[in-house]
Amino acid sequence: MSKAVIPIGADHRGYALKAQFISWLEQNGYVPKDLGAHSTERCDALDYANKLATEFESNSLQFGILICGSGQAMTMTANRYRHLRAALCGSVAMAKTTREHNDANVLVLGADFTPQDEALKILQTFSIRSSSAVDMPSAAMR
Repeated sequence: MSKAVIPIGADHRGYALKAQFISWLEQNGYVPKDLGAHSTERCDALDYANKLATEFESNSLQFGILICGSGQAMTMTANRYRHLRAALCGSVAMAKTTREHNDANVLVLGADFTPQDEALKILQTFSIRSSSAVDMPSAAMR
């Protein structure tokens, strides 16, 4: 069985947390696909959300990860795409609920507001939860 490829993108403010996430993903049997940024040099978060959207066009069954300073720029940009359901999660409970009940397929974190140890717990929770999509609006509403 092939390992799940998980696209992950971050801007300069999310760069350090992205590196931690890549390590965690590798240690837990995933194959991270690093979409950038590749340094702490200032860059535009929107570029990485757009790259992730392109990745999802060819494989809608995966989940993805976006990280920026507040998480808001990534969330707003990703949710412009019909095939993405990005959720900004600041706690384990939010990650669990949004994955199970809202069928989120993109985890977004605000690196400036989420301590690293909590962020790793959020990632773990998001990655192991499957969707029951109980509360998800119909596709016609999107």
